[in-house]
Amino acid sequence: MRKSAGRIVFEAFNYTILTLFCLSIILPFMHIISVSLSTKDAITKLSVTIWPKGWEFYAYKSILKDRIFIRSFYNTVGITLFVTILNLIIDVMAAYGFSKNFYGKKVLNYYFIITMYFSGGLIPFYLLMTNYLHLYNSYLALILPALVNVFYIIVIRTQIQAIPQSLTEAAIIDGANEGQTLFRIVMPSIVPTLAAIGMFIALGTWNSWFGVMVFINDNTKWTLQYYLRKILVDKLLTASLSEAGQKLLEMGVTEVMPENYQMAAIILVALPIVCIYPFVQKYFVKGILVGSVKE
Repeated sequence: MRKSAGRIVFEAFNYTILTLFCLSIILPFMHIISVSLSTKDAITKLSVTIWPKGWEFYAYKSILKDRIFIRSFYNTVGITLFVTILNLIIDVMAAYGFSKNFYGKKVLNYYFIITMYFSGGLIPFYLLMTNYLHLYNSYLALILPALVNVFYIIVIRTQIQAIPQSLTEAAIIDGANEGQTLFRIVMPSIVPTLAAIGMFIALGTWNSWFGVMVFINDNTKWTLQYYLRKILVDKLLTASLSEAGQKLLEMGVTEVMPENYQMAAIILVALPIVCIYPFVQKYFVKGILVGSVKE
């Protein structure tokens, strides 16, 4: 079928915009990788573009041997898994409750929605977590505030309400209680939505650092993003990195610069979540599209 002139112009414009958008993401990432692998002379002369000038892996080896990085990695993985699983369970249970009719539902619904637009502020929140809950320097200070998301509750509730009521009624007639109906009937029916929301929760938790800056004063409880911030913003190379750099000098290796460490840290922090994304992409896309097309 022959394409019209307008269609050809539209596709050309569309592909151009998409190509430029992809390049705006790929090229900076390639530059970061190149700097992390390039030699001292190339970085000093600002001649590194999107291809490494020299292949130096000393920065990666030093960071991977850094005890603070290793500890931050375990902290981030543990907190991300814990928050993602608990957040999904709590949000699904709340959404399932809001999909039912009960006394005071309208008032409680407004109470939840108000929290999306208003908060008590940072100082009252800090006082609550430290003076009243005594969670300063505690992992719970990073976990508890992230366990409920009203927006996700609303999204999941909408998906639950789209499930035919006869399906849940049949389960109850067969003797299933509310818990069995939720976990055996409702949740398997909205897996794409849960996978997409789980990806958002995991990504947000993995990238969070502000809570660590406010509530954590112990470097053994840092997360990867705060570790990265200390290297990039505060220009801090940890003691073990400094020791590694001194050992390199003693070995006659003088080709490593702070930029190598900084860019290598960016790659190592982003790599795990980037590797996981392709495996959940199909659920992610399907979950976004669910509900956008009426049958």
